Amino acid sequence: MKSKNRLVQSLIPAAVLATVCCFAAAAQTVTTVNAASFSPDQTVGAGSIAAAFGTFKTQDDTKVFTAPGLPLPKTLGGVKVTVNGVDAELFFVSKNQINYVIPAGTPVQTVQVIVTNSDNTTVSGTVKVAAAAPGIFSAKATGSGAAAALTTTDGVTYKTVFDSNGNEVDVDAGTSNGPTNILVLYGTSIRNAPAASPSDGNGVAESVKVTIQGVPCAIDYAGPAPGYVGLDQINVRLSPEMAGLGSVTIKVSITSIDTDPDPAKVANPTSNTVTIKIGGSLPPIQTTRINAGDTINGALTINDQIEKDANTGATYFFDAYRFTGSANQTLAIDLRSAQFDATIILYRLGGDGSINYLASDDISGGYSNGQKVNNNAMLLTVLPENSDYLIFATTADSDPDGLGNYSIKLLSNVITPIAYGASLTNAAITTSDIQISTGDYWDAYWFQGTQGDKIQIDLTSAAFNSYLILNRNSGDFVIDDDNSGGGNNARIAPPKLPSLPATDKYIIVATPYAPNVTGAYTLSLVKLTGLTGDAAQAAESSAAPAQVPGRSGLIEFYQQHGLNSERFAARRVIR
Repeated sequence: MKSKNRLVQSLIPAAVLATVCCFAAAAQTVTTVNAASFSPDQTVGAGSIAAAFGTFKTQDDTKVFTAPGLPLPKTLGGVKVTVNGVDAELFFVSKNQINYVIPAGTPVQTVQVIVTNSDNTTVSGTVKVAAAAPGIFSAKATGSGAAAALTTTDGVTYKTVFDSNGNEVDVDAGTSNGPTNILVLYGTSIRNAPAASPSDGNGVAESVKVTIQGVPCAIDYAGPAPGYVGLDQINVRLSPEMAGLGSVTIKVSITSIDTDPDPAKVANPTSNTVTIKIGGSLPPIQTTRINAGDTINGALTINDQIEKDANTGATYFFDAYRFTGSANQTLAIDLRSAQFDATIILYRLGGDGSINYLASDDISGGYSNGQKVNNNAMLLTVLPENSDYLIFATTADSDPDGLGNYSIKLLSNVITPIAYGASLTNAAITTSDIQISTGDYWDAYWFQGTQGDKIQIDLTSAAFNSYLILNRNSGDFVIDDDNSGGGNNARIAPPKLPSLPATDKYIIVATPYAPNVTGAYTLSLVKLTGLTGDAAQAAESSAAPAQVPGRSGLIEFYQQHGLNSERFAARRVIR
């Protein structure tokens, strides 16, 4: 929807033509900046609106001269501006500021700006011209504060996002079952971003990114504002999930301009920050019911619900799935996507609507042969109590705002309880076991451990190369092993694992060290007591688990990224 509303006629001149007294001019005689952002980097785009600051001589220095209409004059108040030798069109002239248009053909490089005064004296300076240097107009014409913007649900009726004093007013975020509310932003130096499909009617929308409070938004149009010179507009779809957020920040960036040897070209340039105030009530978490045995195909989209990391400020889209579980019920949650780095976060739903972090995973479903094969997730856990639970299908901390299709599967009663002293001599990996996305088959067991327990887990098999993984019930990685049991056998024991790090339920994964392999095995779990000599000293060691040569993938991953609970428990739902 291209806005052609009449409200712009009163809205934009105030922002474009107003004198801004707070800009500190550089040492050169004429300092030119983006007229929307007033960015001190002094970078503008060809065809954009610029502001020149200095000391100028007009026909009457007690007056302000404003262009009477279109076409814009090239001499105003007796003053003329040339950019790279080409006369510029003028909006506004005063003794200290000139708002003008950078001529459309100006080359991408540093160029000279010459102001010819009414008495034929000249003053000059230089300005960097880039392919794009986005600036967003603000209501008070300062480059910050409330945006000089409108909203519309139908393209006919428009509302300003600010009052007569230039302060924010409540903006409706719209509803999921009603018309979308479109935010119309006005700026400059945006139109020359690359257009992926020049004839598709959306301008350069594919090359423009708009974020509201750090969250990327859907864009219907980005390009010249119809009927205006140098003025650009961006039509942004507001998400109903933003209702009730209050004052939020908006930034615009150009995403398709890469680093260029020419220093005048800015890589992925970003605008100034403006604000709007989103009113309404915080929406509840929208959930989809999922039952044990279900596989659901979904997609993370730009209109989905949002989590924000309380530590980093990064944002993540998510879909929420709700189910009812019982104490000690075991679960396997399988999330797969070829388009984003999949992450599962499990919460317990409180009676007051609160959500309480329980467990998470972002790597286990994609791990095989000692390395990360893909970006899928698999979470094994034991539920703590009878309650309703939420599964968030989302993206990893390294993939903020990730989007794309996925499948999620919920399996129940797939983890076998085991106790200290157990020895399973007739166990087998079969094709009916859990199979992760890499093709590896898993058998899973859980036991209750106490902080400081010294344990030994042995997995032996004549049919396959044995591999053990030990996690806490939260999904936090503890240790893995491939060959410490000798030959193709796996063992977790001191000194590699001196003792259990906490009192908790623990999950043992017994699996072949290769995809699509089955066969018989023996598994034993022992609590070690009465260690003496070197064994006792090793078991008491508080050193980090030793790394088994050649089998370091999971250990290295968690050493680099940190435990799941350190990363994902910090996320908060924006609602």
